[in-house]
Amino acid sequence: MAESSQRTKLLAGAGMVCVSTSVGVLYKASQAATGGFKYSTMSAICIAEIVKCAMSMGFHILDSSHQRVGASRLVTAFTSAKDQLCVRSVIQIYVLALLYMVNNQLSFFVYMLVDPGTVFLFKAASTMITAIVQCAFAGKTFSLDQWKAMMLQACGMIIVQYDPCKGGAVYSPLAYGCLCISTVITAISAARNEYLVKSYTVALNVQNAVLYSGGVFLNLAAFHFVPNPNSNADVGFFDGYDNALAIGVVASNALIGLVITAVYKYADAVVKCIASDITAVLLIIISAVFFHLRTTLTTFCGVFVVVFAVHLYIDASKAASASTPAKETATAAGSKAPPGTEMIGKAKQNGHDHQGATAKDNDASCSGEESESQQETSSLVKR
Repeated sequence: MAESSQRTKLLAGAGMVCVSTSVGVLYKASQAATGGFKYSTMSAICIAEIVKCAMSMGFHILDSSHQRVGASRLVTAFTSAKDQLCVRSVIQIYVLALLYMVNNQLSFFVYMLVDPGTVFLFKAASTMITAIVQCAFAGKTFSLDQWKAMMLQACGMIIVQYDPCKGGAVYSPLAYGCLCISTVITAISAARNEYLVKSYTVALNVQNAVLYSGGVFLNLAAFHFVPNPNSNADVGFFDGYDNALAIGVVASNALIGLVITAVYKYADAVVKCIASDITAVLLIIISAVFFHLRTTLTTFCGVFVVVFAVHLYIDASKAASASTPAKETATAAGSKAPPGTEMIGKAKQNGHDHQGATAKDNDASCSGEESESQQETSSLVKR
């Protein structure tokens, strides 16, 4: 049984590596030689959202939790979704869909500026940006060891992106600015998603169906009314899909969400972290071979620093979450006073007022530390 579980984890992680690597390669390889893409990037995401919406609706219809004897599955699925949703929850989900739509198009633009290895490595090393956003807008707190690991990640990324021959960065400031903006949008999206989960009781398949339907509507509207910097203005909605690479972009975008869900369901955040590290290293090698990325020994030393720092962050998060049960146990043990203690305490109360105040202060401090540890645990799960 344990061997089967381990095999499932490995398969989930391997699936994520394959799909994530395919996304990076296809985004870069599907560009036209003259710049931009031969197909509409908005239509590509729109078609992928249609596929994901159909799959989410199918999963909800097949879900046995809402089925009733003698009633149609379609009717019970519709009734169940209607009971779970309200106008405010739909608006909140559509705001999240808008953030995803903007970030997806920004990602296409970034791939015109940098190689796929840099994109994925920057995502792995951008924990500090995410942490700053979460501290500012979601009230998250992080331990000193976590901040140290994040600083090491940033230093590793600087090593990778510094070209000693040029005496400057490998890419333009515009490229790094777009990568930072994409990371900030991702962090805000994660905070919005956490708010949805905590504020509304909506089943995952229902939430995904609404999210992807919003993605379809927003990308379709953007295709007709918003200029696309990634594609030529005269490209039609279905133009360019006679190319296998364009179809691959749609398929990989449709699959990536399912793969990440499978990783969290059958594996854990550590497997996702390791899979992301392997993907970043593979894409750096592929970028050096096929996309003219100039690599040196310094580059791969920087890659090692980033990957090592990511795992230091995971270990620091584990240590923070592991300390929470111990503190709860100590607090519970302290609250259970043995018989007679109350009378002794009353007899000594007048002589130990200062010590009693100190004990209360310590209790309050422990309570605050527990809250911080719980927030760090939540951050690890979201990551």
